[in-house]
Amino acid sequence: MLNDLQARVGYTFRDQGLLLEALTHSTYANEHRSEGVLDNQRLEFLGDTIVNAAITRKVYLAFPGCDEGRLTKIRAELVREDMLVRIARNLDLGRALRLGKGEEHDDGREKPSILADAYEALIGAVFLDSSFEQACEVVDRHVDKAAGVLADLQLSDYKSLLIEHCQARFRSVPELLVAEESGPEHGKTFVVVVRINGEIMGRGEGRSKKQASQRACREALRSLNYPLL
Repeated sequence: MLNDLQARVGYTFRDQGLLLEALTHSTYANEHRSEGVLDNQRLEFLGDTIVNAAITRKVYLAFPGCDEGRLTKIRAELVREDMLVRIARNLDLGRALRLGKGEEHDDGREKPSILADAYEALIGAVFLDSSFEQACEVVDRHVDKAAGVLADLQLSDYKSLLIEHCQARFRSVPELLVAEESGPEHGKTFVVVVRINGEIMGRGEGRSKKQASQRACREALRSLNYPLL
């Protein structure tokens, strides 16, 4: 199975232990604590930065005529969880994950958060096993397959769309509030709500305030019957 996965990833590990660590969910590690099994959370922490940097470089080189604002929006589209999940599914990454019994029973192999985290851990492992340049090449290929032609990429900056819509429709701007914050420092979960004219119109959860805000704004747009792709 690992050989097949490495063929799909387009990279063969010198240290197979790093690959196994990248594929190991915390629930599996907890169930095998006596065996000294490591979960993929540290690699995910590292991989998050590597994926972001690799995609930033890719966008910068692909759009030489774009200003910072446009580049930032394109990058945000490529590093969002939905895109990472698409990449993970293209690689059939879920099938290779090592999950605890609870997550296995609860369809953990298909959960977006687990797939996105595992992909970041995988790239963190590639980086440690080789180099930043090699990790960038791997990410480039995966993004090309998942996103297609970058120039045709559909942007989904729901926060900007909501602000523009509210200004035109209500002559006011929406209020975004962090309603909840939980989890350890390296893996926090945020819940953001959108309030328009005093009424809560959207709620979103994410691994960052920005991600939660985008999801909350998307829900608010739907509540306002705004046509979304």
